[in-house]
Amino acid sequence: MSFRVLTALFGHESNSFSRLPTRRQNFADYLLAFGDDIPAALAGARIEPAGVEEAAQRHGWELVRSVAAWATPSGPVARDAWDAAVDAILETARSQGPFDGALINLHGAMATEMDPDGEGALLEALRAVIGPDVPVAITLDLHANVTDRMMRHADIVCAYRTYPHVDQVATARRAADVLQRTMAGEVKPRCVHARRPMLTGLDHGRTTTDNAMTRLLARATEIEQTDHGVLLVSIQAGFWPADLDQAGPTVCVTGDGDDPRFGQIAEAFMDEAWATRHEDSNTYLSADETVAALRASLARGSGRGPIVVADYSDNPGSGAYGDSTFLLKALLDAGIQNACLGTLCDPAAAATLVAAGEGAQVALEIGGRIDPRFGPPLPVQGTVTRVTDGVYVAQGPRWKGVTHRLGPTAVLKVGGIEIVVVSNRVQLTEIEAFTQAGIDPRERDVVVVKSMQHFRAAFEPIARAVLICDAGALSGNDLSRLPFTRLRRPIFPLELD
Repeated sequence: MSFRVLTALFGHESNSFSRLPTRRQNFADYLLAFGDDIPAALAGARIEPAGVEEAAQRHGWELVRSVAAWATPSGPVARDAWDAAVDAILETARSQGPFDGALINLHGAMATEMDPDGEGALLEALRAVIGPDVPVAITLDLHANVTDRMMRHADIVCAYRTYPHVDQVATARRAADVLQRTMAGEVKPRCVHARRPMLTGLDHGRTTTDNAMTRLLARATEIEQTDHGVLLVSIQAGFWPADLDQAGPTVCVTGDGDDPRFGQIAEAFMDEAWATRHEDSNTYLSADETVAALRASLARGSGRGPIVVADYSDNPGSGAYGDSTFLLKALLDAGIQNACLGTLCDPAAAATLVAAGEGAQVALEIGGRIDPRFGPPLPVQGTVTRVTDGVYVAQGPRWKGVTHRLGPTAVLKVGGIEIVVVSNRVQLTEIEAFTQAGIDPRERDVVVVKSMQHFRAAFEPIARAVLICDAGALSGNDLSRLPFTRLRRPIFPLELD
């Protein structure tokens, strides 16, 4: 029997404290496609919809596509973007039903200008159209903030198991397999979840080391393989720059039927998350400490490949502005040589440099335009060494097959540092962000990336060492400076220890 399945991708990780609303154009700059245009828009990309398409072929589904929309994390989603994506989903649901099931790819930490629980609002609206009996499977980012409202309207929950996220396709397949069994009448999924009074934990979800997250993920796999009533165990580390009552880590257990042991599994996992809440595998350096560590490492002259420095607190992937100058200034003041930095988002500076052209000597201010508290504009003099359109196809592992559009882009060499100045905010996760600008990071001594963790997938294999710099930009670790108004209190780490 062929089942009709409604599908959509609508993903955004919304930083409640960003001044930048996320508009429809921000989605169009990254990914925005509708209906049967979606497969062509995603050709070659290894993200969730590719897994949905593969599952549909394997199970013989009639797939009804509505929207594929994704944007770089920033402030809450604006009305025009919400209407474009959600109207497409709901109109498809109204006009092309009935459906045997729905498989919706979400992030799980979306806020909108109208509602701090974007996914909860979306699932509630979808359920009102398709009714209570159509099984709904959702996929989530590992950093989802899972709310009670989301759980009221989802039957099957399946989150990534890697950070850097390189298992989007596998995640969609896992969710699809459970949905297939549900539509075939083999199982009757019910999802339960648990949380604790914690905003952060599980080593922020990192899966590149032995920590609480990887240990619990291993247990999740073992339970799924040995307890046939447990269909899926999903562990979400949460997204902390979210002014949402129920932000923070959660565990969701999708079980076959209503059995109290499913809730017991979720609670036991959250007990472990609480017990290990102080665990953090990173060592965070200030800008000055980063410079000292670089000097010491470069003086030793040992190792092959660059020293990769993550400008952790200015990561566009967590909603930071990507234009902080704190670390860049420290590197320039220290005279660091044979270095590159990517990417500094400053559309005005990029336009000036592009207009000046390759070979031009330019004096201007760069960065710090959105909120100078997180790194003010920096006066520099340098040479424009390359001008590009900023378009490249990521080779992965993180965004393999996805086209990134940095907008008009210029490389400005100031002292010994090549600065990739771009017009669009994109977390630097791919080596191609440098090579499209004529820079081979393998040939540099120091490579600075505005990223927290995702850079590791592509850059750690070429690095002699990795340093994490928290220079004090918007996404730094000092959560006490964020003006939460909705978050439940008391909560770790703000009041509880």
